[in-house]
Amino acid sequence: SRSRYSVIAGLGYGVMSSMFMYVNVLAEASGPGTYYTAGSPNLPIFVSGALQASVMTGLHVCWGLLAAEGVEKRSWPLLFFVTLTHMFVSSLTLLNEAGYSPLYPIIFSYLSLAIIGCFTFKRYRGDFRPLLKIM
Repeated sequence: SRSRYSVIAGLGYGVMSSMFMYVNVLAEASGPGTYYTAGSPNLPIFVSGALQASVMTGLHVCWGLLAAEGVEKRSWPLLFFVTLTHMFVSSLTLLNEAGYSPLYPIIFSYLSLAIIGCFTFKRYRGDFRPLLKIM
């Protein structure tokens, strides 16, 4: 079905994007010592890079599903939502350049993943009741 292709495309793009994002961090790992971020001297750059890469992979899967549905149904509000949330999460990484702690973009990115993931889950007729029974 089309949703399977959307998941595969989103996952492929997310993994590719994460590899491009994280390969620069891994290149720094070849030298001696551990690098820390300027905004948070207790958080190694490898951990913050891995967390940001993993959240972007999950977001790309959700964005792929929503964008495919938006194109298929010609839903401009849905495509606009995907574009705006992508720009928002991508611009959060600029906080690192401003000298803020890398925890702020990571927290807001995971919060965005939770919101967009729930929205995507409900959009594809997902049911939260079995999950609530487990809890």
